[in-house]
Amino acid sequence: MLFSCKSVHQDREKIIGVKIYEYNGNFNDLFAKWEGIGINTVFAGTELLSDNNFKKLADRFNIGTFAILPIFYAQEELEKDSSLFAITQFGTIAEKEWVKFVCPSQKQFIINKIKYISMFVKEHNPTGISLDFIRHFSYWEKIYSNTNIDSLPNTCFNESCIIEFCYSNNILYPNNYKSANEKYKWIRNNYFEKWIEWKCNLISETVKSIVTEVKMINPHIKINLHAVPWRQDDFGGAIISVIGQDLKELAKYVDYISPMTYSHMLKRKPKWIHSVVEDAANVSDAKILPSIQVGNSYLNDNFSVDEFAKCIDEAMAEPSCGIIYWNWKMLISDKIKYNTVKNKKY
Repeated sequence: MLFSCKSVHQDREKIIGVKIYEYNGNFNDLFAKWEGIGINTVFAGTELLSDNNFKKLADRFNIGTFAILPIFYAQEELEKDSSLFAITQFGTIAEKEWVKFVCPSQKQFIINKIKYISMFVKEHNPTGISLDFIRHFSYWEKIYSNTNIDSLPNTCFNESCIIEFCYSNNILYPNNYKSANEKYKWIRNNYFEKWIEWKCNLISETVKSIVTEVKMINPHIKINLHAVPWRQDDFGGAIISVIGQDLKELAKYVDYISPMTYSHMLKRKPKWIHSVVEDAANVSDAKILPSIQVGNSYLNDNFSVDEFAKCIDEAMAEPSCGIIYWNWKMLISDKIKYNTVKNKKY
């Protein structure tokens, strides 16, 4: 399946993007650097995009702006109300190191999140929104190819999720099962396909609700979705059964699906990036926009310039719609990799 892809600016064939979360320097210098290395789209944190000077310069330099919006990763909200935590099949809260996840069935949380996103779009008018952490809990950044699916945390098994699942599927609620693990085994043995469908629907309906609201404000706004970089058969189909990201369904609501193909930290070869893009394109009608890492993350072994250059080539190969560099801080701090991007002929 091949796609022709126009960027947010119609005179460019590929999106050449960069992620940036904060910046304390001179904005003029920043945009001049981006222009010099061919960046035409920036995926930025909301604080940066709330700065009028930043937005004005983006317009002047003809650089598209996507607001990165974390959804179910919500550290501040969880610190205020720990009852929002998703619960794993092991009976533990959905937390590992810095990753902390809200249960995706928390309706008021979602309503509040949509209100915030709508207000942001109305006030700052970005080119697009980039939905991050729009999935079920997983610390995928440290899950390697030899991982057994049964060892992966699966969510959510709090009381409200089980009740809602049973009600939605006309299933008698199992009062005799008290622990999260008992409930998980009961579902696994009896209703697993229904459970997977239900948990995927939680994610797709949340995306649909967000998109519906922002399209009412700006019908032309673009929608990007950050996807866990698992192919359909990886870990026994965990992109569906664990993550809850049904790319075929999600493509109905978004323009771009952006798998976070951070190959080096996942101990994958550069060619793996292209295989993830192809896999996503085969199941989804959205344009596929892979994000690749620039510098070392989680692992201490060398991420060479040669490997980085191969990652760029693999990410840009059809049916890719472009590339997003994660992230600007890493790129600007490595002169050789910066020049590699600068000299790249897309």
